Amino acid sequence: MSHGNIHLRYLFAAFLLTALPVLAQSNARAQASSVQTDGLSSGLRPPVEVQYQFLPSHGVGQRFETGAKTSVSARTAIQQGRVHSVPVFSSTLTFDGRPFPLTLVGKAPKEGGTTEVKTQVIPVSMFFEGFADVGGNPIVLDVNTVLPLALNSPNFRAASYPSGFTQFADAAQRAQFFHSMDPNWHTMLTPPQMLKPVVIDVPRGAASLYRVPSGRVFAIVDTGFFVSQLNTIIQTEDLDVEALPIALTTDVFLSPGASISGCCVLGFHTAFDGGQRENTVLLQTFIWASWIDDGIFGGTLADVTPLSHEISEWMNNPFGSNVVPPWAFPNGAGGCQDNLETGDPVAVFANSGFPVTIDGFTYHPQSQALLQWFARNQMSEAMEGAFSFPDGTLLPTPSQPCTPR
Repeated sequence: MSHGNIHLRYLFAAFLLTALPVLAQSNARAQASSVQTDGLSSGLRPPVEVQYQFLPSHGVGQRFETGAKTSVSARTAIQQGRVHSVPVFSSTLTFDGRPFPLTLVGKAPKEGGTTEVKTQVIPVSMFFEGFADVGGNPIVLDVNTVLPLALNSPNFRAASYPSGFTQFADAAQRAQFFHSMDPNWHTMLTPPQMLKPVVIDVPRGAASLYRVPSGRVFAIVDTGFFVSQLNTIIQTEDLDVEALPIALTTDVFLSPGASISGCCVLGFHTAFDGGQRENTVLLQTFIWASWIDDGIFGGTLADVTPLSHEISEWMNNPFGSNVVPPWAFPNGAGGCQDNLETGDPVAVFANSGFPVTIDGFTYHPQSQALLQWFARNQMSEAMEGAFSFPDGTLLPTPSQPCTPR
């Protein structure tokens, strides 16, 4: 076992499901060949043909989850600073005279300097049993077709923002600490280490497939099935407790029972116990996010919107332990939360993606709510008095308290 690496027994204690086989690349190709030979005469069916923006036209929106499954002892260790994980620092949000302690990735803004966090990427492709195109070809959502673009995105490459020339998540962090940070303060992600690619064999009944007029196929996959697969994947990958591992899919959305009525979870970030060294608890952070092709949702929800959403939330709440004053979703969306999830308040807007062009491709990372929005002061101490960044017009005022029902 290399230094900083851990072997994990589970991802979510609440989802101890029996994991179905995860295919190696060679096995997936072999099965794909047999499907192509059988063609549609073997009881296979093509994806359902739908129009652009099919999901929002059916009242389906983007959803994101926080699935921290840390133990009681781990949560105590977080409070006591006895955790070995990604580099973190402590801060405090004060509301109505009450302090809310926070743990964020990096080091204190006043210290200055650059904190580099290692990243790992697990390319996850999906092979769908029971489906084929009209020519009898198997349906595989191959993440490798978009992987170069994802790795070249604002999540890992620098671009210009009002807070500096830097990566997207760091730009948002600098905006919220702009008047208290050292000018040279940064929290950066290193170029990802590529882990073993995986092809998941999705059995009949575990997914619903649709195709938009461009020919792009997207899948609604049963949540429990997908999480069980991540359990299996984590057992086979060499995750580094000091790094941020990212499982990346393309056009895969989650819903219980693969039903459109419960759709669509596009990503989540989590943390879970990875063992203990003497008095120190090892905590592994982890992200899953899906790349999204144009035309599926509409608005500016596309490409790396989910990935940027989860990275920024991880940076502000790596262990899922940060509690803030209960806040209501803006724009009349309904619902309340009391956790520090900087992407969720902005995700309710169709134009939450902020255009950033790198090497001729325009990406759409998601604007974030700043800490000042959660603190609920009428005047923001962030850069230019903003409550959201980079698009400050999305949240022009601070959060509102939850209305009792």
